[in-house]
Amino acid sequence: MRIAVNALPLMQDSAANTGNVPFELMSRLCSLHPDAEFIFIAGKPWEPRPALPPNCEIAVLKPFAGGGIGQYFWRRFQWNRLLKKYKTDRLLCIDDVLPFPAEVQAHLLLTRKTSLPDRPSTSEYIRRFRSVNVFSEFMKEQIGGRYGGLEQKFNMLVPGVSEIFMPLNWEERELVKQEFAGGMEYFIAVGEIHPDNNIIPLLKAFSMLKKRLRSNIKLVLAGDLTPEGEEIAEALQTYKFREDVIWLQEVEEENLAKLIGGAYALVHAAGADGLAVPVLQAQRCQVPAVVLFAGASTEAGKDAALNAVPGDVTDLSEKMSALYKDELLRSRLLDHISRVPSWDDAAGQLGQAITA
Repeated sequence: MRIAVNALPLMQDSAANTGNVPFELMSRLCSLHPDAEFIFIAGKPWEPRPALPPNCEIAVLKPFAGGGIGQYFWRRFQWNRLLKKYKTDRLLCIDDVLPFPAEVQAHLLLTRKTSLPDRPSTSEYIRRFRSVNVFSEFMKEQIGGRYGGLEQKFNMLVPGVSEIFMPLNWEERELVKQEFAGGMEYFIAVGEIHPDNNIIPLLKAFSMLKKRLRSNIKLVLAGDLTPEGEEIAEALQTYKFREDVIWLQEVEEENLAKLIGGAYALVHAAGADGLAVPVLQAQRCQVPAVVLFAGASTEAGKDAALNAVPGDVTDLSEKMSALYKDELLRSRLLDHISRVPSWDDAAGQLGQAITA
């Protein structure tokens, strides 16, 4: 069986920004199906790091022209021609709705972003997918509510976390705090610097906490700057408590696992996340969380997280303060953390859907 996959989501993967979800799933899916041949179609030369399993091939399909016209022809014509050239049996589209020939059985995988590209082809092709694979009821509601007619196509996958995320003992936590936060306790927020992640409201909530508690606690931001986040970066330069904010970019997965494991708590302020990966990573590290009562965050956090009202900076600050002041509350949240599987479970479910 020959399975084609759009490679762009894997090429854009990073530990802090996307949680490496596409790469984790695809590398495990390919390993679980060694008899299948996977063709990863990339718009430019790409060498995966780490390498994909040996049953994977990279097919480079460069747009014949630049700009919007080049992308249009790439999606509508070049893409289909390549699928036919490789005699594709199955197609897996990740976080995008690409066209495909009628004879190809196609499947859609949606990870974190709850909005799909607003193109006429999206509405045209999304109902032709054999399955629409999601990780949360929130994602199912968002996509199903917008397009309709997909109820029988949804396949709910079990979210996972890389095995590198694990609890730290007291001595290991102290070393991490010393390395990254001057030995102080810290909250951590994981995700790119983008308005969708509500960084400014988080900074305001942190200011209120600092004024209320007069504590030395720090705030670690682990995520890369985006063009949309330039104003946030500028605001950080004049932020009153900027000396207590530690912004780390291009964080490797090993360091991210240490940072989350060493944190006093994680704060996930994203409002429309279809898969709250940082919350799950924190749970695997035995770290409690404060999340917004929005998106898939509450599904991930369950009873192991405090829920803050979206858009209410005061409530977010109060939840952070309550967790920091009350060790018993923190312990109760930790008691509610359930097992978080690796990505193997989701890869197995996805493989069953594609190869059926």
